Formats: sequence, C-alpha cells, structure tokens
Amino acid sequence: YHSMPLASLIRLVLLGMIWGASFLFQRITVPAVGVAFTASIRIVLSALMLVLIARVLGLSLQWRTHWRVWLFLGTVNTAIPFLCFAAAARSLPAGYMAVINATVPLLTVILAWAMFRIRPSASKRAGVVVGLLGVAVLARYGSIAMTAPVLLGIGLLFAAAAMYAYIALYVRQYPLGVDPLVMAAASQLGAAFVILPLGIHSLPTELPSLQVLACLLVLGIVCTGVAYLLYFRLLSDVGSEKAVTNTFLVPLFAQLWGALFLDEHLTAFGAIGFALVLLAVALVLEIRPWRKAQA
Repeated sequence: YHSMPLASLIRLVLLGMIWGASFLFQRITVPAVGVAFTASIRIVLSALMLVLIARVLGLSLQWRTHWRVWLFLGTVNTAIPFLCFAAAARSLPAGYMAVINATVPLLTVILAWAMFRIRPSASKRAGVVVGLLGVAVLARYGSIAMTAPVLLGIGLLFAAAAMYAYIALYVRQYPLGVDPLVMAAASQLGAAFVILPLGIHSLPTELPSLQVLACLLVLGIVCTGVAYLLYFRLLSDVGSEKAVTNTFLVPLFAQLWGALFLDEHLTAFGAIGFALVLLAVALVLEIRPWRKAQA
C-alpha cells in the first residue's frame, strides 16, 4: 500500500468497510422481509442510482446494442448471487459469508484451468489448496455447528462465488469495450428487470420497522451503488491488481461489524480458517509485499 496515493488508500479502506457491512445488513433485513425482497430492493435501488449517475455524466447504456449481454450479466453476476447471499444470511454469520465470498479469485483460477486450459502458476495452485483447507477448517472447527441450513448456506455462497468467477473470465474473454460505469449501471438495470417480478411477488404483508427500512436503503444505495462507484474509481486510479486487494479487507470488516453489532465471535480455529483463506487469496493474486521491500 506504500505506493498508493492517500485518497486511493482511503477509498480502498472505505470500500472494505462498506462491502463488509453489506453482510451485516442482510443478517438484519432477511429475517424481517425475506430473501427475495431483500435482494430485489438492493438491486433496484443500486440500478436506479447507477443509471441516474450514468445519465448525469452523459453516458449511453447502449441498451439496444447490448441488451442481451446486460440481461445475462445482470442475471448471472447480480440477481442470482444476491439471492444466494440473502438466503445464506438466514443461517451464516456475516464473517463466514464474507470469507467464503473472498474465494472468488481461487475459483477463477480453477475455472480458467477447467474452461480455457490456462495452467496456473505454482503460487496460484498453492493458493487454491490453502484456500480449500481454510474453508474446511472454518466449516469443521468454526463458531457454528454444521447443520443442514448452514451447509446449504455455504453451498449457496460457493455457487455465488463461482458465478462471479465465471463472469470475470467471460468479460476478460469477450471485452465489450464500454465504460466500466456503463457496464455496472446497465447490468444492474438488467438484474432489476429479471428480479423485479420476484420482488413484487414477495412484498411484505406489513410495513417493516424503520430500522429494517433504513438497512434496506443503505444496502441498496451505499453497499451496492456507492460501492460500485468506489470500486470503479479505484480500478481507474490504481489498476485492478491493487483494487482487488479489497478482497482482504471485506472479511475483516464483516467480522468486525458482526462482532460489534450482532455479537458474532470467532473461535481460535475459526480465526485460523479465516487467516488461511486470506493467505490463499494472497497466493492466488501473487501479492508479495516483501519483494518490493527488498527491491
């Protein structure tokens, strides 16, 4: 981080705090208004915000040209994963959700190897092994018992992470050459079209409490809309290699918020599982700060 401008470093930490908080807010909203409504409101609010910002900046969403792609990206990269996250929030602590979500780089390596025969480096292969070991330690010795709902939640999170990994490879293989903000806004709009019928079908029968409504608003506008803007600003300012280091911060902040506000605490073995997953991400991303220190 020593070579990163202060403003970018602040944005990186802020992004980690915000994305970490998204798991906390879902733990509060899902029991009150359900899985489908939580995911729907989150997507619709972020889509409205991002489309409005794109319009203000004079960016065209190129809907006529790319509408099939926007619907596909919206479904696979947002609508289904957000439903998986919301469903997992019924049984898993915020920290668990965030650390399994942090396995996206590991799954990207596995999918690239399986789909495109891209042979990973020794560091990446080691990262995959260490990451799977970390998740196994977390699952076996963590702070929650391995009941059927917990196992289902873990499975849903891995499904969401695999979808993120697939889309990362898809976008790399078939670049559209559009502004990243346009891609974010248009794919969120596509996701909103896909999920809106489900959201309407699952409208709560009574008005949620002010706390739940506030959490839904923050989840959609701040944890999704603002977070996308911060992430794309980081991509443009410091590049993808440094921007993706937020992968380390999100689980740490999710665990911190869960401990502070929901009384979710790690066991010693749980902490070891967390550390192994984050080490695995470092190996997969080939982040070796000591090399620069020696240079």
